[in-house]
Amino acid sequence: MSISVLVVLYNSAVNDVSVLQTALHSQQVSDIVVCDNSDRKNDNAEQAACHNITYISMNGNKGLSKAYNAGVVRCRGDIVCVFDDDTQVDGDYFNAVSELTESSQKWDIALPIVMTGDKVLSPSHFEKYRTIPVDPSHVGDMADLTGINSGMAVRRSLYDRISYDSNLFLDLIDHQFILDARKVGANIVVLKGSRLHQSYSLENDSLKNARKRLGIFERDAKYFYSSSLVSKLYCRIMLLGRKLKLCIQYKTFSFL
Repeated sequence: MSISVLVVLYNSAVNDVSVLQTALHSQQVSDIVVCDNSDRKNDNAEQAACHNITYISMNGNKGLSKAYNAGVVRCRGDIVCVFDDDTQVDGDYFNAVSELTESSQKWDIALPIVMTGDKVLSPSHFEKYRTIPVDPSHVGDMADLTGINSGMAVRRSLYDRISYDSNLFLDLIDHQFILDARKVGANIVVLKGSRLHQSYSLENDSLKNARKRLGIFERDAKYFYSSSLVSKLYCRIMLLGRKLKLCIQYKTFSFL
């Protein structure tokens, strides 16, 4: 089976994205698609052309879900490996994807172990409405397994049945995609044999960026948790807790 790599960029350069460099040197990768959500002028189209990478400009930041959907259309492989531009991956990842595709295991989505520092970021599982990281030493194919988009390997055929929810701009897109996948009977498994590393720098955001980031998260969360009165109540409590933490972190009440 052939493997496509889809990477969404936001104000970063093609030549500086680690996962693109790894994919370019991987024999398992058949094609690479870049969707550029940047809202600053750049020469990514020229850089992509130099590497024979399919380049799609979103003409500004249209949100992660719309960029993913636009990129999937251009992917030619049987498997699509989805990445954000701040994920670090080595060749073991593509070896693991290839081995999984050649195995007899039935799967539609494979979630690798993704670390941020020494903490597990993905995969995780739902505990009521919260996601709890899974211990990588005991990870298994759990019934409620979920995880982040970056590093997710998806059978191209699944995208014929579902897409990324364009009502979500940035947050919770991954969990909604997996929930939608389960509704159509997709099998979600853990991708064993590789660990990815994700940058997670929210703690270093400026006050202005933190306010903007909170606004995006609040809109996405209210949509994601809109299915019932209980989930809406959980969302309000969760958002209040997040705002209070930000007030303490930045020593201001402007988040309330």
